[in-house]
Amino acid sequence: MSSSSSGGDGVGGGGIPDRHADMNLPKWGVPGLGWRESSPVWSDLLVFKWLLGLCVGFPIVCLWMKANARKDSEVRKSTYLAAFQLVYLMPTFHVIVKASRIWYLGDGAPLSLRETTAYGRVFEPVDGVGEIAKIVFASQIWKFFISMGEFELAWPEFLGSQMLTVVLSYWTMSIPYMQYYAVYYFGVCEWTNLPLAAIDLGRYYPSIGAGMAGVLGLALKVLFASLFVYFRVFTWFFMSKQVYEDTMFILDAKNLPAGFEYPCPREVVYGVVVMLGLFTLLNVAWLLQIAKEAKTTLFGGAGKKKKKGKSSSSGKSSAARGQPPARRSTRSSARKKTN
Repeated sequence: MSSSSSGGDGVGGGGIPDRHADMNLPKWGVPGLGWRESSPVWSDLLVFKWLLGLCVGFPIVCLWMKANARKDSEVRKSTYLAAFQLVYLMPTFHVIVKASRIWYLGDGAPLSLRETTAYGRVFEPVDGVGEIAKIVFASQIWKFFISMGEFELAWPEFLGSQMLTVVLSYWTMSIPYMQYYAVYYFGVCEWTNLPLAAIDLGRYYPSIGAGMAGVLGLALKVLFASLFVYFRVFTWFFMSKQVYEDTMFILDAKNLPAGFEYPCPREVVYGVVVMLGLFTLLNVAWLLQIAKEAKTTLFGGAGKKKKKGKSSSSGKSSAARGQPPARRSTRSSARKKTN
């Protein structure tokens, strides 16, 4: 297949772009992080702006919270965790809005309802995904280093998922690669983190948690569990199955035109499949945590354990005083976050 036979639109037989056509297609390899105009990271300074905003905003929020609650030991003790949640909501909400607009509304037709091919889902760029990937890239780097400063956030699987997301977001904006799926995995799935942020705020602050102990607290937990099951279990399974099928289709040389060259190293192709498998395993682990907490909430498993303990020790325990869950429980909440 030659460029002369592909026409002006650079599309050959079967609707597959001809790599030899005169098109603005990605080059072989992954662009570097250097300070140059061609760098996908620094070309428009969006990554730098978000990194700077998050790094400056976090200490400002911490100082503001402490200044307005100098005599409140509860606030001063959990300022770091609460400020983390509040600041991280900014990029999370921003990405959710952009991704949901593309996925459910789109320009002309929602991306989720468009007719696509395996090649298109894997290699074709999607308008708006570059900005989403840059915000995710910046926020996950910030999140990784901020998590290092708090024991409750520094679980290995929590930090590992952030680094995997950094790599995937960089590949998405630099190659481009898997931009169709990036809209869902980077943005739409983040709907689960909105009710979780409110639940965690109640964990960090006993007074807020006491106010959410009734119908509101139960509603938030039900909402979070429902969103998690729908986005990160049910829909995630079918999306991941399609990613695997598309990848195998593309890797099969019989499905590609003669002379075709991948716009990225094959290590990236295999790496995405492996990383997606790791994220799927994390989702299963977090689903089991949700199931355990749901069982405790509905059937009072924790209450039965308290009755078996000594009355003197239970009377002095933090749980009996209405304090937030112990460190182990708080960390289980952090482990539910994927990005």
